[in-house]
Amino acid sequence: MTARRESSPAEQAEEKAWILACQAGDLTGLEALYTKYHRQLYAYLVAMLRSQHAAEDVTQDIFVKLHKQIGSYRFQSPFHHWLFRLARNQAIDHLRREKVRRTNSLDDEPLDGSPMRERVPSKGRDAIGDLMADEKASHVRKAVQALPPSFREVVVLREWEDLAYEDIALRLDLSVGTVKSRLFRARSLLEKQLKDWL
Repeated sequence: MTARRESSPAEQAEEKAWILACQAGDLTGLEALYTKYHRQLYAYLVAMLRSQHAAEDVTQDIFVKLHKQIGSYRFQSPFHHWLFRLARNQAIDHLRREKVRRTNSLDDEPLDGSPMRERVPSKGRDAIGDLMADEKASHVRKAVQALPPSFREVVVLREWEDLAYEDIALRLDLSVGTVKSRLFRARSLLEKQLKDWL
């Protein structure tokens, strides 16, 4: 996956116009923001909630909440950081309410971007090598899904969305040091769980 592309000044101006329209009650602005961000939010929520169905529901809830709360957005930080903080809070609320503890496979549909199996290199190109790579990727996914939510979210944002530490810190409202610490601890846990595979 490539790093997030910086928006051009024209794209930033267009997004600002959508936000202002949405703040004024114009639903076309909300529709434009939905079109731009719903897939990214859904992918993030699938990883956080470990359920495609829950991710769909929470994604819809986020845009309902966005419509009600967008008046509080003051353009002091990039809009996508503000939106993903809202998504993170919704995900945490959902996990608390539902007490989600099961681990679902992400094999059914890839996340927005590269499926994890494409991020795990295969040393061979034969059928056995491909099967081993798929099995390794499955173990990696299960290990990531088993991490505590605060560790899982930084791994998802760093490894799947390829965000810089500073962007993760802004999105999660954390210090860069806390992000690095959580990533270090998460990677240590993953290394222990995956020592036979990596």
